[in-house]
This record gives sequence, structure tokens and C-alpha cells, in this order.
Amino acid sequence: MPFFLYLQGGPGFECALPTSGSSGWIKVAFENGYQVLLLDQRGTGLSSQISSESLSKSFQLDKEKADYLTHFRADSIIKDCEWIRKELTEGRSENEEKRISLLGQSFGGFCIATYMSLFPQSIHKAYITGGVPPLVDTPDEVYRTLYPRVIKKNQLYYKKFPRDVERVKMIVEYLSTNSVTLPNGGHLSPRRFLQLGLSFGGSGGYQTVHNLVQSASDDLERLDSLSYRTLRNIQEAQSWDTNVIYAILHEAIYCQSAPSRWSAERLLSEEPFATEFEWRPDQLKNKDKPIYFTGEMIYPFMFDDYSELRPLKKIAHLLAEKHWGQLYDKKVLNKIEHIESAGVSYFDDMQVARIYNQYVD
Repeated sequence: MPFFLYLQGGPGFECALPTSGSSGWIKVAFENGYQVLLLDQRGTGLSSQISSESLSKSFQLDKEKADYLTHFRADSIIKDCEWIRKELTEGRSENEEKRISLLGQSFGGFCIATYMSLFPQSIHKAYITGGVPPLVDTPDEVYRTLYPRVIKKNQLYYKKFPRDVERVKMIVEYLSTNSVTLPNGGHLSPRRFLQLGLSFGGSGGYQTVHNLVQSASDDLERLDSLSYRTLRNIQEAQSWDTNVIYAILHEAIYCQSAPSRWSAERLLSEEPFATEFEWRPDQLKNKDKPIYFTGEMIYPFMFDDYSELRPLKKIAHLLAEKHWGQLYDKKVLNKIEHIESAGVSYFDDMQVARIYNQYVD
């Protein structure tokens, strides 16, 4: 039986185990005679999950930890996949299928593009959902495309929940003048609170953020502080603490022969983004303008505000200056004819820059 490998979104997330094989894409794969492989990519789940504790147990110096983390991008993940394919198909006869078929969601699609670049002859079929990668060299081009989409998502959010304009301002002002500690020891700064906008990129995200905003504003009106319940819910809505690769290697997924140098933070200081995403109450030029949430971006302040990221702060700065190698070979991708492939890009995707993935040249 041929193998069908699923590559999870991320980076840095384990593969969720299905509750059943009788529905969804897994059912279709079974019906078409495939054996399904669900991979915890290296550094996630049961594949030696990366955390500040695991790094400290193995290495003493921050440079050693940073060097180790350079081996957890898509190119390394795909070399694992190719090794698995070879092991599982060893000894098969010439008329048995030795190639592998792939399904990649979000970052999993980025991994498939790398697989097609490195080992095109090993792939039979490849399907990408919401993760056709932008074939760029740095994240700068990506964020120049994505920040305007985040602005649009904010506009739609406040149109849906107009009363949240004042609620968010009240919450941000409170967080600007009070030091708020989350249950796990993290710091709820104004910028961390505004990172809840990441939810705008998923189904039901507007309602999720609204519920948290409503809960926080109700606390402030009744208690003049934020309740444990609200703080816990905000903490659990953000996954940077539990999946640290998601933060520390996020910008690196876009880097080819170039460093990231805190791309999202640098671009946020440029116009029009500096004005659009201004959150400081005393700096708002238009007092009637809503305070905008941010999206799926990584910022240096996170390595102060998130308790599990704090020990990785120096490592993050080292990796931000790393000149990364190539992830894709455009010449190889252009020549591929034997792989049956299909990819879906979401028209208004807040997390993947569709404008750059419609062609390869």
C-alpha cells in the first residue's frame, strides 16, 4: 500500500491525532488505498519537543542553543521525511509504489515546496491547503503584503463590534499604567494583548477576540482590575509559550540566503504601518481611530512578556541575525512535470502572502 504523509501547520506545532478515520481527508485517503502517516515534525510533540528546559538540559551556551535550532527549518524536516520514506519502502519490488504522496496545511505546504525542491523524484502526489509559500528571500516582502490585510481585518472587526473601539482603548490604557501578571508568570503588556488579533485569521476569530475584550472591559468596569478567569483565558488564547519554535523560528521560514533582522518589528516602524498600528494613548493622532490588533507576527518584546520565551531572548536575537541557506530551488520547481499536485490559497489570507505564490520564475 502506498503512503500518504500529512505535514502539519506551524512552524513548531505537533500533529493532532484524529479521533476517527471515518471522516474528512483521512477517510478519503483510506478509501483510495493509502496508509496515512501523521508526523510530529522534529522539535514538536513526541519528536523531542523543543522548550527552554530541553535546550538548557543539552547545552550551556546560548550560541550552542542557537546553532542547534538552525536544524529545525523545513529543509531539515523534509530530510527526516525522506529518511522515513526510504525506511518504510525498503525492499519493495519494482512494481510497488516507493514514492510518497503529501498533504500540507499552512506551513506544511511550505515543507512540501521544499520537499519538491530537494527530492522531487520521491513524490507521487502533493496537495497544499492554505500554505502555498511565497518564494521570496526575506520576510520584508511578506509583511508589506500582510500588514494591510491585518488592517482590513481590524476594520471588519470593529464594524462587527463597534462598541469594542472604546473597550479596547480602555483595556490598553489600563495595561499601559498597570503591571499585570498572567497566571503562568507572563506579562500582559498592551502589545501582548493586541496580539490577540492573530485569531482574526481563523474561523470564529472575531467572536473569540470580542469575548475576551468584553470580559476584560467588564472586569475593569466592575473591579478596576482583571480577574483571574479573564487573565487565564487570554493566556490560553496565545500559544507562544507552549510551542516556542512558533516564535523563535517564525521569520526564518521566509529567509533564503538572508537574515530576518526582526522584519515585522522593523516594518512596523515604517509608514503607513507606524500610524495605523499606533497603540499608545498619548501618541494617537486621531483620537477617534480604533487601536488595531496585530496578526501572525513576531516581535522582540515577546521575549520579555512570555514566560517561556524569556530564557530564549538572547537566542532569538542570535537567530534574527543568522544568514540562512536556501529552502527552495526555483529552477527545480519550474521543471517538475511528473508530480500530480494541487494547491489552494485563501483569497483573503491574513497569514500567507498570496500575491507572491501565484508564480515561479
